[in-house]
Amino acid sequence: MDDSSRQIKIGAIISYIAIGINIITALLYLPWMADTIGQENYGLYTLATSFINMFLIDFGLNTTVARYVAKYRAEQKEDKVEILLAIVVRIYLYIDGVIFVLLSIVYFFIDQIYAGLTVNEINIFKTLYIIVGIFSLISFPFSPVSGVLTAYEKFIQLKLCDLGQKLFNVFLIILALFNGYGVVAVVGANAVSGLLFIIIKLYFVKKTMPITLSFRTTKFDELKEIIGFSVWAAVMSLAQRLMFNIAPSILGIVSNSKEIAVFAPASALEGYFYTFAAAVNGMFLSKISRCIADNNNQGIFTLMVKVGRYQMLTMGLIFVGFICVGKEFMLNWMGIEYSKAWACALLMFIPDFFGFTEQIAATTVIAKNEVKRQAISSIYMVLAYLVLSFVLSKHWGATGTCFAIACAYTVFFIYMNFIYKKVLKIDIITFFKECYHSFFLPFCIVVISGWSICNVLLPSGGWKWIIIKVIIIIAIYSVIIYVMGLNKSEKQIVRRIICFSCKKDGGG
Repeated sequence: MDDSSRQIKIGAIISYIAIGINIITALLYLPWMADTIGQENYGLYTLATSFINMFLIDFGLNTTVARYVAKYRAEQKEDKVEILLAIVVRIYLYIDGVIFVLLSIVYFFIDQIYAGLTVNEINIFKTLYIIVGIFSLISFPFSPVSGVLTAYEKFIQLKLCDLGQKLFNVFLIILALFNGYGVVAVVGANAVSGLLFIIIKLYFVKKTMPITLSFRTTKFDELKEIIGFSVWAAVMSLAQRLMFNIAPSILGIVSNSKEIAVFAPASALEGYFYTFAAAVNGMFLSKISRCIADNNNQGIFTLMVKVGRYQMLTMGLIFVGFICVGKEFMLNWMGIEYSKAWACALLMFIPDFFGFTEQIAATTVIAKNEVKRQAISSIYMVLAYLVLSFVLSKHWGATGTCFAIACAYTVFFIYMNFIYKKVLKIDIITFFKECYHSFFLPFCIVVISGWSICNVLLPSGGWKWIIIKVIIIIAIYSVIIYVMGLNKSEKQIVRRIICFSCKKDGGG
């Protein structure tokens, strides 16, 4: 196994471990946290953390760093990497100044923006706003670090940092709540853990990569191209996750803090599903860049089908399982007042499920510098969301905004498939057949049988029955997918894994 494949495989494993730990810790401490600080304060916490995410959007420069560093390495132009990084850091510092001005202006209009919040809630939120604003300003210039680690295929170090940050963040939140420090300390925990692991990532870059940052003035022939790419990457970066970050604010404007609180666990579950789907996101950028340098289009298509089917297989289990036992899970996890969060989460799962099967095509758009088209698609998506969200959220609260997100991502999915076919010359119809066709009927069988068993035949009665039902769903899914969904080579891989495990156990 070469180092690139090793980094991808181990990095993916660490990502899945991190996701598992996220889910376990969320099951254990999130309901407790919501109960400890109260539903209204939990809504404010969600609103504040969404502000962290909005102001930490990297304006596309992280994507720019990853794309061009991978490109230069594939073309064996290592001398250009240090010049590029010096230019990008300067740009980040300029943007940081603009963010400071915007944050300062917005602070004086918080009362008017969040008219749905009470006077006491506004006062608490202003304190939270100051914390997240300071954190954003300090951390923003270091955003390119993750792009550098990705481009150099240091996925093990990158994913270990992500895992460590999540664990440390949960530890600080639990510590704060046990000592009765409330929602302000909870938000502060996010900032402290974020800053600590920025320092750790910088250490990895310094120790493992041949990079020396220089700020001397140097002529750079491709600066115009890079700035053009960055502008459109910024639009794409702002748009693609903006909907989730701005949704609590829209609910705060047209609804109330209780609807924000209902949206929060649904958004958290979507975040876990998104993170699971994106566990290998970006890991193939360098590999795709090498295919482009070698003019190997068939290699890209083969990789797209392989990764797409893998995503269908892994995400499909979560998706069909959540359909069958998700409502009962939500009632036991968060309580009866959060019951409609199940439908909210399911609505947001749908676009992730289909979008991430085309992950390689989306990465190829970046590698081939067609990001302008993807950015335009993102603009259509956000416009569709804003129009729908303000109308639907006013009448149906969290359910309305989640339906708006699902519709907007459908617009994005359709437009991007047009780009893949017409611009990248990907045979998208063949991809659909090879990726989706063999899974459609098995998924339907698992959903129908699983729903009948879990919601008709078996009783509802706490976590014991949820665990039993999950095990049943996994068993049904594994058998049906193996028999009807997997192709011959995939079945051989499964048999090899089983044989290897049996020999290992026998040898022990």
